[in-house]
Amino acid sequence: MDIKSWFTRIKAVMWLTFKEQSNWTKLPFYIAYIFINPIFEVAIFSYVYIAVAYISGFLDPTNAFYMITGVGLFNFIGSGLYGIIWTIHSEREHFRTLKYTYLGFPNLHIYLTSRGLYHYLLGLITSTTMIFLGLILTGNISMLDKVELLPIITLLLIGVVWSSQLGVMVAGSSIYSSEYGPLISEAFGGILFLLGAVLYPIEALPPFIQPLAYIFPTIEWLDLMRYYLSSQFIVADIGLLWFNLIVKTIAYVGVVYIYFRIMEYFVRRRGMLEVTLHH
Repeated sequence: MDIKSWFTRIKAVMWLTFKEQSNWTKLPFYIAYIFINPIFEVAIFSYVYIAVAYISGFLDPTNAFYMITGVGLFNFIGSGLYGIIWTIHSEREHFRTLKYTYLGFPNLHIYLTSRGLYHYLLGLITSTTMIFLGLILTGNISMLDKVELLPIITLLLIGVVWSSQLGVMVAGSSIYSSEYGPLISEAFGGILFLLGAVLYPIEALPPFIQPLAYIFPTIEWLDLMRYYLSSQFIVADIGLLWFNLIVKTIAYVGVVYIYFRIMEYFVRRRGMLEVTLHH
């Protein structure tokens, strides 16, 4: 394998994603645009916390930290997921270039993952902004008293691996449908948000739903990120969280690779790379 050639391709794909997302507009306007949505999103959640705390008279910095970091960190995961899943629908149905892309970058699995890298980079910037702004608005910026960069960077890289493979799996499932492709993307993101310990611990879910939540690595990933951001966030067994996260990540990489190869085989066999499914 020519490593240099692959890195050149990946860099070109990331540049293409940037130009497509920015719509070839001027950089200052694009930067302002990408920050509007996350800023208002975290402002809404901060207002909800402040309103509930004011009405109940119960201020809990730990709950505020849990909610704000959950929303901010999920933005990082969600940005990459949505970018990967949307690529199939966009290139095949909007631009009708998927078959040409396949000729230029024959490994569709790596191509989709490469398309998501730009979104993860963008999500990292906006998520960092969301966490700092949210904790400032709720008056709990002091919770960030244990920012350990090395474990956090490691967790971010692991998060890119498992969530990008989830995105590739969903993209492989939605390749058969243009009508339901965007809906699949939104529905999957919603399920991950509700079951991923983003706003509340898994114990708050009904008992019969909790086993479904443990299928995803989101729980371990978010708890570890929170642990390395604040000394006031306590976990029961740090080693077990790392073990579960690594095992789940490896399992997702293997399962998704096999699943996507099967889906890709049927798509190529049926000639669906060049077929649009508009009604």
